Amino acid sequence: MPASTARRGALALLLAALILFVLGSLEMARGATHAVAIADFAFSPATLTITAGDTVTWTNEDQVAHTATSTTGAFDSGSLDHGASFSQTFTTPGTYDYLCTPHPSMTGQIVVQAAPSAPASTPAGGQVPDVAMPAQGRGAGLVALGLVVTAAGFLLALRPRPARRSLRR
Repeated sequence: MPASTARRGALALLLAALILFVLGSLEMARGATHAVAIADFAFSPATLTITAGDTVTWTNEDQVAHTATSTTGAFDSGSLDHGASFSQTFTTPGTYDYLCTPHPSMTGQIVVQAAPSAPASTPAGGQVPDVAMPAQGRGAGLVALGLVVTAAGFLLALRPRPARRSLRR
């Protein structure tokens, strides 16, 4: 394989690795998704505790239209017919009360907790906390695949090149 072809292959692998790293990082940064069913003229669960950055999806399982409308105007699903869904991402910690505007006795609550922060430094002589987090979701897999592709790209770029032979006789 000519040296220029090997270099192009290595660059293509490194570009693929960069793309995998970016996709994996975006996937890992995204919050979790939680479901609230609207069934039998009730929100289930009626109270849901989530972390800032998470998304809640309401799905209407009743035969009549409902809404999920914040009592403070923070969000409003509009009318949701049977089978329709509405999603809201919560970025600010706090308690969000909501109701169904056509059926105000239907109420619910989303409690948004602050995202966990990095642990504070350990004082001298203190126990070092275990801050390792298990890999979750596809993001960690994409990052790992990116590492493999990066290694392959470097190996391809660094492999010895055969000496050029002259075709002249």
